[in-house]
Amino acid sequence: GDCRGRQKGVVEMWNDLCAEQMKYRHTFLGKAFLVAPLLTLLLGIKLSPAYVVLTSFNWWYMFLLPAMLSIVSCSCGEKDRKLGEKAVFTLPVSLKRVRLIKIFYCSLWLFLACIVQCILTFVAGQVFQAKYSDTITIFHALFAGVLLFLTYAWQIPLCLLLEQKCGTVSTILINMVANIILSANFATERMWLIPYAVPARLMCPVLKILPNGLPAEPGNITFSPQLLSWESILPGLVVTCLCFVLVTEISIRVYERKGMK
Repeated sequence: GDCRGRQKGVVEMWNDLCAEQMKYRHTFLGKAFLVAPLLTLLLGIKLSPAYVVLTSFNWWYMFLLPAMLSIVSCSCGEKDRKLGEKAVFTLPVSLKRVRLIKIFYCSLWLFLACIVQCILTFVAGQVFQAKYSDTITIFHALFAGVLLFLTYAWQIPLCLLLEQKCGTVSTILINMVANIILSANFATERMWLIPYAVPARLMCPVLKILPNGLPAEPGNITFSPQLLSWESILPGLVVTCLCFVLVTEISIRVYERKGMK
């Protein structure tokens, strides 16, 4: 009985994800996980093939990744509103499940985008024999991708929540400004456990790249030896994962209250 119940749950989850994907099959959102990493890589190659590894990684987690995440999350929320959320609210299905499916769907694209970007950048570093490509192995690249996924995922339910309250354009602007300002100002400081600053901080020991794009080496601006400590990874993950759970719960409750009106 328990086995059949689990199988049924997996099938229902798969069907829900397929239905979600159908909404964006012929849109940018369905290709964002590939387009955004490719754009980042092309920018890195255009600026300097010799430094494509440093440039692509830094531009990715400081600018392109939060931009993609904000746009995809907000567009998913906006799509339901344009299709008529009242139709969703009248269906015999839990609104909590509806919201969780959307968060899971956006999280899946976030994960794929992070892995694709890291692999593309690693390969480009080998092809162009870029500087520092010998110190960033495929393990470092993939580990960085997983960390970026885990530390950025909490912004998905946040963007869905803000989009519901403030609209798409305002939410994208708010989230992008928060990412850029807080990452740049706090990632290398003692107050780096601010959730927005965590991803850039964790890239210091893993990729040995500072938030300003410079190598994490003595003599470079904002460098300090503690930035290279791998001990920062666990507390950073704890803070952002707790944020994900908390913001997801708030987002679900607000969505459910809207459905009861």
